[in-house]
Amino acid sequence: NKDCKYIICDIPPAIFISYTRLKNVFGTKKKIKILVDVKNSDEIEKSIIENDFLFIFPKQLSSIKNVHFDLVTAIDCIHEMDKNVIEYYFNEIDRLSKFFYFSVWDKTIVPLSGAIKSKMNRLYFEENDYPIPNNWKMIYKNNLIFPSNYISSTYKIKT
Repeated sequence: NKDCKYIICDIPPAIFISYTRLKNVFGTKKKIKILVDVKNSDEIEKSIIENDFLFIFPKQLSSIKNVHFDLVTAIDCIHEMDKNVIEYYFNEIDRLSKFFYFSVWDKTIVPLSGAIKSKMNRLYFEENDYPIPNNWKMIYKNNLIFPSNYISSTYKIKT
C-alpha cells in the first residue's frame, strides 16, 4: 500500500537483517532509512514523514511523540523478555497505537532473568502474567494450531 508507513523496532542482528532484506526487495521503489544512531526526537519525527520504512531500536520508541500507529505487531518475541521490558513495550504501545496484535507461548519461564522458579520470570498468558493495561479491550484470541503451544490475541487500545 503506497500510503502505509512501517517502523520496524528490533535489536541486532535481526534489525540489520530485516533492513538488508527490505532494501533488496524494494530497492529504490520505497524510501528506507535506518535510525539506530538518532537521538533527536525531531529528526525521528521528520524521518517518519519522509520515509516508507524506518528501523529503530527499542529505546527510541520513547522519542516518537506525534505519531499514532494503526497497528503494532509482536510475533514470537514477547515471551522471551523480562516483565519489566514487556511493561516498557506495553506502555509505549499504549501511548502510540490503536491496535496491538501479538503471539506468545501460552506458558513459559524466562531463562537467565533471575531465579528460574521465581514467579517474576513466569509468563503464563491465561494466568494474566502479561502486564496488559486495563484500558485495552481484547477483540480476538485464538490458540494457534502450529505451534500448538501458542496463543495469538488482538487488543483495541482505548485512547
